[in-house]
Amino acid sequence: MTFRHSLALAMATVLTLSSLPARPAVLGVVVAADRVHLNTTAVTAGATIYDGDRFSTEAGGSLRVRIGAAMLELAGASVVSVRNRTDSAQGMEVELDNGTLVFSSVRAASLNVIARETNIRPVADTRTVAQIIVTGRKELRICARRGAVQFSYRGETETLAEGKCYRVILDPPKNSPKENEPIPPGHWPKGFKIVIIGEAAAVVGLGIQELLESESPYRP
Repeated sequence: MTFRHSLALAMATVLTLSSLPARPAVLGVVVAADRVHLNTTAVTAGATIYDGDRFSTEAGGSLRVRIGAAMLELAGASVVSVRNRTDSAQGMEVELDNGTLVFSSVRAASLNVIARETNIRPVADTRTVAQIIVTGRKELRICARRGAVQFSYRGETETLAEGKCYRVILDPPKNSPKENEPIPPGHWPKGFKIVIIGEAAAVVGLGIQELLESESPYRP
């Protein structure tokens, strides 16, 4: 084999390797899985989570994952996608298409949850636990179990206080509520309506609750 032939072969090998698609970034690990699928593949505990993975749970199933500073728990009959932030910010995005998601995070910048075009994230760098339920095409339930969460939709933002459950209606009809009823300032911006519907103490998923109970009674 001549030198020129060897050089051409080496260059061809380098070009072939450089043209191969890059492997997706590793985001985390599956802690527990019951009747969970990644596309059409069954998911088990210990599986690696990659950027862009999309998980679905069967009715009665559940998924618990740890990704960086956050823990996520997906209830049955739910669908979620995980990916790195597409902007310059650090952290990850979790998109909840259907069902129920519980998250626990200690860093505000580490997590942004997207649900029905809304964005939900922790307010501060302290232990924050919240539950998000997609209840309709234009409706969510958000329970701030520990720590406040920030809710935003089409450029408008609200802070949801700790310890409450909220019903969020997106793009509410202009004639609701009744026109003669006053609208509390800050509680019904142009694009959504927020109503407190109860306490948030009893809405945490089993795995997240175990995590909370194992912590010190003093908050970080």
